[in-house]
Amino acid sequence: MAAISENVKKLFADHKEGFKFYALATSSSTGVPNVVPIGFLWVANDDEIWVIDNYLKKTLANIKENPVAAAYAIGGTGKDCVQIKGPAVYENSGADYEAAVKMAHSVNPGFPAKGLVKIRVAEVYDTTPGPNAGELL
Repeated sequence: MAAISENVKKLFADHKEGFKFYALATSSSTGVPNVVPIGFLWVANDDEIWVIDNYLKKTLANIKENPVAAAYAIGGTGKDCVQIKGPAVYENSGADYEAAVKMAHSVNPGFPAKGLVKIRVAEVYDTTPGPNAGELL
């Protein structure tokens, strides 16, 4: 597994301030892709990204069939971009799930917060346009 660098953590934090939604990609077991905008996505620790499931349907079905995901963030200036890929697990009980629900409800008590998707970071790529695009960080 890969560790999330401080620079990548900052990109994810800057993205949230500038763009409000992240891109989360999954695919079915037959390779049909799905990309959705996600508002509740954050770097949970040095090797995991967490996503709250408020309204995931195809994404959740894909994670159950093919438990891998990718997330994308653009820095606040719109120039620096990264993509994180890794295995995904879904939880709807336990301490981490309860913490995620509490966070979601602190923003809006009406959010269903049905589950928590944890993406264990396996690879981090530079996706900034230019000569380094696509390089493993």
